[in-house]
Amino acid sequence: MAGEMPTGEIPTTGEPKQEREMKKGAEQPGEKPAPQPETSLPEVSIEKEKPQGMKGKFPVKREIPRITNVMIESYLKRMSIRQKIGQLFITWVKGRFVNGDIERLIKEGYIGGVILNRHNIESRDQLSAFISRMQQLARSNDPPIELFVGVDQEGGRVERIKFPEFTRFPAAHYWGEYGDPYFVEAVGYITGKELSSIGCNMNFAPVLDLYGRADDSIIGDRSMGDNIENVSRFGVFYIFGATEAGIIPVIKHFPGHGVSRIDSHKKLPVVDISEETLFSRDIIPFKTAIQYGAEALMTAHILYRKIDPDNPVTMSKKILKGILREKLGFKGVVISDAIDMGALTGNNSIDDILKKTILAGVDIILVNSKYDVLDLEKRVLAMYREGKISLDLIDESVRRIIALKLRHSLIK
Repeated sequence: MAGEMPTGEIPTTGEPKQEREMKKGAEQPGEKPAPQPETSLPEVSIEKEKPQGMKGKFPVKREIPRITNVMIESYLKRMSIRQKIGQLFITWVKGRFVNGDIERLIKEGYIGGVILNRHNIESRDQLSAFISRMQQLARSNDPPIELFVGVDQEGGRVERIKFPEFTRFPAAHYWGEYGDPYFVEAVGYITGKELSSIGCNMNFAPVLDLYGRADDSIIGDRSMGDNIENVSRFGVFYIFGATEAGIIPVIKHFPGHGVSRIDSHKKLPVVDISEETLFSRDIIPFKTAIQYGAEALMTAHILYRKIDPDNPVTMSKKILKGILREKLGFKGVVISDAIDMGALTGNNSIDDILKKTILAGVDIILVNSKYDVLDLEKRVLAMYREGKISLDLIDESVRRIIALKLRHSLIK
């Protein structure tokens, strides 16, 4: 089930590198750190042993549209500034059926996507019809751009959809115990195929944070372990499986939440890890996933005091642009963790959160509760009109969003 990662004329992700060995170790900026565990990834037969896709037979390889700059720019030129700002948001919605509020979010707000929560979910048929109706509304917009429909379907305790028709997987910690990348690929594929069958197209998984205990802390058993080599390899195979199933996997929580047990839903974790240490350990699974074609990434709400003493990752230009874009070469879509979490709201006004996340390089702002996205869009629009956020910066994010949607046939 391991399909080649999408390629196209417009590189929306790091260059696929399935045909060569993973590089040994990590880049070591600055002074050489203390010896670390072996981080080279031995050949794991990604190419030699994977089932080959055969059109019309199982497994069926997902067809990847060919994307060009001309295609992206043609949509960008048709969009108003309000529509562009709407695409910068994935939001929560109320209810289990499309109502007036949801219709306004899609038609007036031109939102980029929705995140499904338990209060949206009753049955497989209900959820499928709900998603279908939302996409129908999105297709009736001008230009017609469908929604990202995302969900937290990690397995274990973080599993929003619990239909009897769906496969229930244990927490990721136990996948890691098996030591089998093909099992992890199967999890990504089966989870993705079941999600795509009801209209979802994005899963906020896999978790690439390093953490060695199956406890109930913020990361805990959600991690595939603390072995750098294994988590890096398993992450790649999960991406293969999910993408083959038609789902956009969102790797998280960059650059690593396993360094802290503080729950960022409640308050801001602060750690004293240097950039050198980060590159020698926690960032390696993300670096590997980027090399193998990760298309979307979620930020961590953590303050790395030795790297950026003033801003948590989600609001840090030093980390998102300096490390993620420039040093790691990530060209995909950056999604914030939910901005309604206490790690951000406990220390910042909503206007500061919006402005700093966009200026830092976040492409899509995730709103999982509490805020009215139509109001948030108006706030961002005011910042644009006041010159606090430039059109070039907005367009840069929207181009990446359009490219990703084109690649996954969400723009037809």
